[in-house]
Amino acid sequence: MTRKNQHLMGIIFIVLGILFLFDRLQIWNFTLFFDGWWTLILIIPAIVNISKVGFQTGNTVLLILGSFFLLDAQGVNLQGFLLPAIFIIAGVILFFRKR
Repeated sequence: MTRKNQHLMGIIFIVLGILFLFDRLQIWNFTLFFDGWWTLILIIPAIVNISKVGFQTGNTVLLILGSFFLLDAQGVNLQGFLLPAIFIIAGVILFFRKR
């Protein structure tokens, strides 16, 4: 593990520890799992790939689907917007693709 990754993991553990402590002291209600938490399995890798290689079709679709499912789990109704959004984003990607 590189020094940078070690520092990042340390910060993550410190923040999680503080959040759990605040929950235990009843300062702030913190729960690790929330409605739609599983969508982060789609969203986080998509964001990491976008930051490394830029927007590509696969990671963009993962980000959109993950965001759609997360918002749906949080009670935001986007049922009629998914298909148009996919077409618009696919068109923008094709339009700006470098070749």
